[in-house]
Amino acid sequence: MTEINKTPYAHDAPPPPPTRPLEGLYTADVTLVGAGFSGTIAALELARRGLSVALLEAGEIGRGGSGRNHGQCIPVFNYLDPAELPPAGFALLRDSGRMVFDMIEELGIDCAPVQKGWLNAAHSPAGLARAQAAHAKYATYGKADRFLDPAEVEELSGIPGYLGGWVHRDGGHLNPLAYVRGLASAAKEAGVRIFTQTPLIGITRSAQGHWLLRTPHGEITSRKVGLTTNAYGTRVIPARLRKSIVPITSYAVASERLTKAQRAAVLPSGVNFSDTRRDPMFFRVDTEGRIITGGLVEPRRGRLTEHTFEGFTKRLTDLYPVLEGLQWTHHWSGTVGISARQRPAIFELEDGLWGLVGYCGRGVPTSAALGRAFAETLRDPDEGAKLWPAESPARIVAGRAIGLAVQGFRGTINKVRDRLES
Repeated sequence: MTEINKTPYAHDAPPPPPTRPLEGLYTADVTLVGAGFSGTIAALELARRGLSVALLEAGEIGRGGSGRNHGQCIPVFNYLDPAELPPAGFALLRDSGRMVFDMIEELGIDCAPVQKGWLNAAHSPAGLARAQAAHAKYATYGKADRFLDPAEVEELSGIPGYLGGWVHRDGGHLNPLAYVRGLASAAKEAGVRIFTQTPLIGITRSAQGHWLLRTPHGEITSRKVGLTTNAYGTRVIPARLRKSIVPITSYAVASERLTKAQRAAVLPSGVNFSDTRRDPMFFRVDTEGRIITGGLVEPRRGRLTEHTFEGFTKRLTDLYPVLEGLQWTHHWSGTVGISARQRPAIFELEDGLWGLVGYCGRGVPTSAALGRAFAETLRDPDEGAKLWPAESPARIVAGRAIGLAVQGFRGTINKVRDRLES
């Protein structure tokens, strides 16, 4: 049976920590709005520093992008540049993949973590040049070993015909819903008060300079507020934050569990896989033996379920003939926030009111770094700037229309570019 707009993650994830809606009046040093990766990590870090912290979530933990993504940890970023970031922030982002799995181990989070690396395989001479350039960069940072030849790529992936590739050793994958639930459990154990089914309906500044957050059945007064809703902010979130990103719809699909023969053939080393095509070809096999893949929603692919399933069966069968007749069980979507500079941004909207947005499709590793930087910023903005400097919100006009245009044309353009490179 195919499940539409549902992920397979809940089938395997431990339950979330017990929470309840906010009722009555509360005070906290800091209130965070949005219990995804960033909100839970920042809340945990602040509570460990001795601050009283409240965390508001409009739905249930993991309802948004944190529980709906592809579950890949790919710590590769265009904006990882020592000339652009402070030394401590550069190191934090550089090591963000390792931090994810170290945190899972430290907190004992049951989220099916696999850290066997991320394999980037070159499909064409032009792709080979791109892969070699990326490898040189990350080898310099100590995150990659030597460049792989075609036989070594085939050994790791099970796919012949690639021209070479490289592995980022800190890459991996996990059950993202289980991961964010585990982060929330750790935050609660550290003293964070988590309120779910608690939508924010108003936020105002008091005469005493504190922030008052109103919900349907209660209120919280805080000295500082951190908005970590990213692309899931409602109209109560200040427009300056919401309109600083372009929202784009991403989709994912999950296959039936592979047979033993199929599992032995598909990514036998356990790596995440991406190749250098402009039309993205990435996938992983989870610990239950399901292939999980996806991309940005296009006019047909990602929007029409049967068309999407048929397309991925063909693409994967071309790589692995043993997958002939592969069936798919889940098709779901989520929203990605693309910032003006295509990197995460920390904004101070007003005195004591801060926002964090714009993961650009790299939420698993980036939130491990930015959640910590955001917590430090909320605690002490000067110290936070040493990790990730705050900036003014961009003013993106017609961001939703831009997102729809990207989704309408990007896929076709990339397919043409791939044909020209082949």
